[in-house]
Amino acid sequence: MVSVTLYRYSFDFRYALTDRQLAGFDPSRACAEIYAVETPEGRDERGWTCLDRRTAMHSVGVDATAEDCAAWIRAQTAALDALWIAEQQLVHDLGMRIEGGFSPGLRRGSGWSAARRRSKAASWQAFGGLDRRLYDITARYRPVREQIEARVREAEARAKEEQARRWKAQREREERDDRFTALAARTRWSYRVTEADRTVHVFRADDSTLTTGELIDELQRPTHHLTGYTVHWAASDRAEIEHVSGADFTTWWAVVAPRHWNDSRRVPTRPPTRSGPSIGGHSSYGGFDSFSSCGGGF
Repeated sequence: MVSVTLYRYSFDFRYALTDRQLAGFDPSRACAEIYAVETPEGRDERGWTCLDRRTAMHSVGVDATAEDCAAWIRAQTAALDALWIAEQQLVHDLGMRIEGGFSPGLRRGSGWSAARRRSKAASWQAFGGLDRRLYDITARYRPVREQIEARVREAEARAKEEQARRWKAQREREERDDRFTALAARTRWSYRVTEADRTVHVFRADDSTLTTGELIDELQRPTHHLTGYTVHWAASDRAEIEHVSGADFTTWWAVVAPRHWNDSRRVPTRPPTRSGPSIGGHSSYGGFDSFSSCGGGF
């Protein structure tokens, strides 16, 4: 797997040439798109040749062998070197020079006056040569670009499939959680406590008013002093929950119970009440927080 990024390299003539020198040439045509396999450090500005990062797409991880990667890097380097040579040739054909070697604009120097007197036809001929060189650079790089683009399309297709799977899984979780909370809302419970073994026996009771969320609140009331007591759910009622919900009891409990009550077998300590918005957990069924639950012991 290797990360590739498509960059647009262009020539910036704005501060170097007059309209007469451009001879009607459209600067937007002087560009080449190259996939960077390596970070193009030192290549961002070299004479007129500039890297336009605004046109860069996001990096994409594609399948590639070590041999593929090496070949792509060689092609990338060759194309960038060719762009630099094409720029030097254009400067020569215009009868000008770049002072300092890597300056982004032309400076006064030998040939400046002669260049300013060049005819429009001569300038047009110079840019025609640039057009041909850019065409050749693009043509030589095309096989590598097409190979990389095929890998990019494969990677993007896989990413779309994975995203579709995630969306489907998310929708299924949401639908499942809705079913679980609806079941919790309509199920009525009752309980009794045996102090001898510090156990809370919980069972369904149609004549009770305690929903699952209200039962959770009830067992955690500080005045009941049930913290740490074992909770024993009636086996038949536990089996009924599993049958109706289509999931094991601990999976159902993980959805309908508050975050801090992750073990349905034991009454936990209720978190201290905070002023302002509650952070983490909830006091009744209906939350969708994910956490690890323990089962058994019933």
